Amino acid sequence: MVDPDPFTDDVYAIAAHYGISAGDVAPAPTQGQVNVTVFLGTELVLRIPRNARAQERLAKEAEVIPLVRAAGVPTPAIVGYDVTRQIADVPYVVLERLHGLTLAELDPANRRLAHESLGEILVVLHRIRRSSVGATDTIPQPFTFSAAEVVQRLREAGEIGTAQSDWLLERFELLNSEGPSPADPVLVHRDVAPSNVIVDRQGRATALLDWGCAEWGAPARDLVGLPLPALPALLSGYRSALRGAASGAQDIDPDLGLERDALWFHLYLALARLLKEPSTSEDRHWAAPRQATLLDILAFVSGAVPDSWPALLRRPHPREGRF
Repeated sequence: MVDPDPFTDDVYAIAAHYGISAGDVAPAPTQGQVNVTVFLGTELVLRIPRNARAQERLAKEAEVIPLVRAAGVPTPAIVGYDVTRQIADVPYVVLERLHGLTLAELDPANRRLAHESLGEILVVLHRIRRSSVGATDTIPQPFTFSAAEVVQRLREAGEIGTAQSDWLLERFELLNSEGPSPADPVLVHRDVAPSNVIVDRQGRATALLDWGCAEWGAPARDLVGLPLPALPALLSGYRSALRGAASGAQDIDPDLGLERDALWFHLYLALARLLKEPSTSEDRHWAAPRQATLLDILAFVSGAVPDSWPALLRRPHPREGRF
């Protein structure tokens, strides 16, 4: 019934604890690499971590979910979290089950509203700041991203040469010489992938799922989970929500800092993925193939987007301003 088989008895024991009969227990049609996911009836979802690292992520979710729900971020509530192994011989979490499509299941031609409304949700999430929350047991501190380091590693691996290295470092310099700033870190989901976004019948994003990757960091870290063509609409919704929070102010981010930081992260992650083993798991995540993000950047900046986007990657003419 459940893959892998050793979890089967535990699943039925947990289901019985929540009053769910064996006949109403079914594995989710899509299984991830971190957790076994099982539907308990029509209203509950059971997740069992596959290994010790997954258990750590589950503990993080148990801390993060109440925090984000209290801030107004739509996400399923925790019904039960148990690491005592008294009911079953595994730690587990039981969550409310949301009904609807994921963004991944929505027709790509009809995703603009979903992207805009997702941007609004992210603004709510990013109001959670480490400076106001304080120390937590499970949420990691901001990761230090070094463009120079990843470019150097690609050179040493023989993936790029000196000319390509110099060109890439100049692109990073043009976007943000210091990299996106985590000076006042916010809570980032860090896996805003299409499969982790629930949408309603009108195509509006209504919830974020799966908080196992959450950490403190720069807001733009959450702008890179979707393919680049989603960025304009995502940022439109994000800025609209920021203006609403600032009582209608129109000069939110006049220097296109969000665009710069988003492209900086996309480029960094595209290069970092070139250092990984080849992958063909596109069905699991659009960016799983090593070259996917790099080619997505190329397609985006050479496509039908406002010139302000590719201009961010061009060296200004000496007689012109920055743009």
